[in-house]
Amino acid sequence: MNFLAHLTLSYFDTNLQAGNFLGDFVKGKAVTKLPAGVQRGIAMHRAIDAMTDTDPGVKSLNHLLSARHGRYAGVITDIGFDHFLCQNWKQFGPLEFDAFRVGTYWALHAHREAMSERVQGYIEGMLNHDWLTLYKSREGMAHVYGRLRPRLSKPKLLDGVNESLTEYHDEFNQTFLALFPRLQTLADAYRPNPA
Repeated sequence: MNFLAHLTLSYFDTNLQAGNFLGDFVKGKAVTKLPAGVQRGIAMHRAIDAMTDTDPGVKSLNHLLSARHGRYAGVITDIGFDHFLCQNWKQFGPLEFDAFRVGTYWALHAHREAMSERVQGYIEGMLNHDWLTLYKSREGMAHVYGRLRPRLSKPKLLDGVNESLTEYHDEFNQTFLALFPRLQTLADAYRPNPA
């Protein structure tokens, strides 16, 4: 569900973007059946997640959110960071947002054949409903979190998530602003010719 940051960090290579999209969907031996560039994108996705999950600022934010949202605090943070990436797009976006969005949709659509039917369905949903644009607004974020509810064993723990984005706006933004440049440095290591 937190697609935007992964897709932004890997924008410079469509194979990496496909792998970053697949990172939460493909496990075990299925990874080895994918093209090498997509496998590298999955490894990048997991490195991004590991850096995010171990970041002290993220841990503090998750602790704040856990009072209301319990074990889903980390999921709320990850998805929330996509909203704050949109809010800070002029600073961190690699291209103008609409150009990035269209190019990313094209890249994912072009890599569909390497993906399961289930994941192809997600891509179709993303294109047909313009998921990346949802991260720009609070209303869109309500929709994103709403799509998550049916997949959770305790969806009531998402109650009040929009209020949490407002109540902890500064904490979210400050944590994001501290973390994202480190993630960009990590992403640079995956470039074909690192800068």
